[in-house]
Amino acid sequence: MKTTILKQHAIFLLLSPLCVALLGAGCDEDKDEYSDRVEGYVVGSFVGDEVNAEGVAAGNKTPRGYCILLKGNGEKNMDFYTFNFPDTLFAFPDKILTPNYNGNDCGPTFFPDSLKYAYKIKFKYQIVDEPDNVRFATGPCSFWLATFPWEDFNQVIVAETTKD
Repeated sequence: MKTTILKQHAIFLLLSPLCVALLGAGCDEDKDEYSDRVEGYVVGSFVGDEVNAEGVAAGNKTPRGYCILLKGNGEKNMDFYTFNFPDTLFAFPDKILTPNYNGNDCGPTFFPDSLKYAYKIKFKYQIVDEPDNVRFATGPCSFWLATFPWEDFNQVIVAETTKD
């Protein structure tokens, strides 16, 4: 009887680390990881009105958001946007930052074509999970153009951002 209990105990002790390893292998990756270092361009900006979970304006403005285009994606307007871009990295001319948003389509104000590739950066990024997104609205828009498709773009947190 004692031999059976000891064998079961020994098998349990030997298999326990294996079970822990197998259970850990099924977990998702750490969501706090940043991308590898990438290159891109700051191509536009906006300031929105914060909204609560029900979509009602909260009476506060968002920090200035910046639109980022990854290098090599020139056919697109932008890849994602961020609210934590370092304000001291570039001295953007006031004339390209003055508008809060594009009133025609409630989208960002993109820089003129002559400046599309002027603000080159290197950085790491992390996509913001839905519950942590800054909720905002940009406008009342005119009804002449389609509304800007914010849902097609991810909000990101940028890190280790430098001029290139």
